[in-house]
Amino acid sequence: MGHASVHTPSRSEIWQGFAATERREVGTVVVSTLQSQSTSALLLLLLSLLALRVTGSPASAPLVVAVGALPALLLVRAVRIVNQRVDHRWVMLLSDAGAFVVAVTLWQLVRAGGVHVWQIYAGMFLFAAFGAFYLPAMRGWVAGQTTGLEQLTWLNAMLAVATQAAVVVGWALGGVLASSIGIQVSLGLCALSYAVGLVLQCVVFVVINRAPFRKPAGAPGTAAAGTAEPHAAADRASAGTGVWRDVFSPRRLGLFTAALLLMELTHTLGFSMFVPLLTGGAADRSWIAGTANACFALAAMISGVLVSGGALGRWTRARAPQVVLAGFGVQIVFGLSAAHPVWAIGLYAMVGLLSGGDAALQSEVQDRWRPAGSAQAFAVFGAVQGPAQLVGSLAVAALLTGLSVGTVYLGTVVVLGLGSGLVLMLARSRAEAPTPRVEAPV
Repeated sequence: MGHASVHTPSRSEIWQGFAATERREVGTVVVSTLQSQSTSALLLLLLSLLALRVTGSPASAPLVVAVGALPALLLVRAVRIVNQRVDHRWVMLLSDAGAFVVAVTLWQLVRAGGVHVWQIYAGMFLFAAFGAFYLPAMRGWVAGQTTGLEQLTWLNAMLAVATQAAVVVGWALGGVLASSIGIQVSLGLCALSYAVGLVLQCVVFVVINRAPFRKPAGAPGTAAAGTAEPHAAADRASAGTGVWRDVFSPRRLGLFTAALLLMELTHTLGFSMFVPLLTGGAADRSWIAGTANACFALAAMISGVLVSGGALGRWTRARAPQVVLAGFGVQIVFGLSAAHPVWAIGLYAMVGLLSGGDAALQSEVQDRWRPAGSAQAFAVFGAVQGPAQLVGSLAVAALLTGLSVGTVYLGTVVVLGLGSGLVLMLARSRAEAPTPRVEAPV
C-alpha cells in the first residue's frame, strides 16, 4: 500500500499519451461520429414521426424499435466473422454506406406519394442491420487505441460528447425540419448528409491513413492474435464458447454485463416512448421533443468533458453506481412532469448532466471485457441485447394498449434503470479484484 497518493493525469496529459498517428485516428473517428450520429438521430426522429402519422397509434414507435432489435440476433455470427477479418475502420465505413442506401430508399418512397407501415419497419430493420456491424467495430477500434482505463474512459467520454453534439444537431434540427419543410425533404437531407460523411471517411481512412481492408495477421481479434484476444486459430468453436462464458457467466463478468444490458435497455425502451410521451402524436408539438433532447445532449456534452479525466473523472468512476442511480431517479421525476414542457425540458437536461455515470459504467465493463476481446464481446452482447430489446419492445407495445405512455415509461425506468445501478453495486462487491484502478498504466 505504498502508493497512498496516486497522480491523476489531466485531460491534456491523457491526450498526449496517444501517439501522433493515434491522435489523428481519434480525431477522424470523433468527427465522423458527429456526422454519422447526427444523421442517425434525425432519421430516427423522422421514422418515429412517420410511424405515428401512418398508424395513428403510440404503440407503433416501440414496434419500430422491436423490428430494429432483430438484426443483432440474426447477424451475430456474421458480425463476429466480419470484425475478425476486416479492419474496423472499413466496417464502420461500409455500415454508413448501407445506412445511406436506406435513407435514399425511404426518401424515394415518400417522394413517390406515400409509404406503407411495412416499408417503415423494413427500413428500420435494414438500418439496424448495418448498425449491428458498426457498434462492435467502433468498440473494437476504441479498445485497440487505448492501453488502460484512464485512456478508455477519456476516449469513450469524447465519443459520447460527439454523439451528444450529434443529438443536438439531429433532434433540434429535426424537430424544426419536420414541422416546417416536412418529412420528405428531411429524409433527402439525411441521404445528403450520409453522402458527405462517406466522402470524408473515404478520404481520411482510405486515402490518407491507407487503412487495409483485411486485418493484418497478428492484429487483435484475428486468428493469429496474441494473448490480448482469444486464440481463435487453435479452436474457433471453443474460443467462441469461451467469449460467451466470459461475458455472461455470473461467476466471471456476467453481473457487470447485466448492469450494462439493463442500462442500455432502459435507454432504448424509454427512448421508444419519448416522442409519444412529449408530443402525444401531435406534429405541432414535435418542437418539445426536439428541444428536450437537444438540451439533454448539451448537458451530456458538458458531463462528458468533466468526467473524461482529472479528479472529477476519477471520483465519477469510483462512484459510478451512485451516479447512475441518481440519473435514473431524476428521469423518474421527468416522466412525472412530461405534461409540463418547461419542467420536462429542464429535468431532461439534468438527466444529461448525470449521464457521465453511464459512460463510467460502460468503460468499466468494456475494460473488464478486454481479455475476451472487445469486438467479440460486443458482438455476443449484441446477440443478447437484440432479443432483449425485441421482447421488451413487444412488452411495451402490449402494455400501451391498456396503460398510458407515462405509466409504462415510469415502470421501465424504475425496474430496469434503477436495477442497472443496483446490479453494478452487486457486481463490484462480488468481483475478485477491487474497483478497477484509475492510475495511468505503466
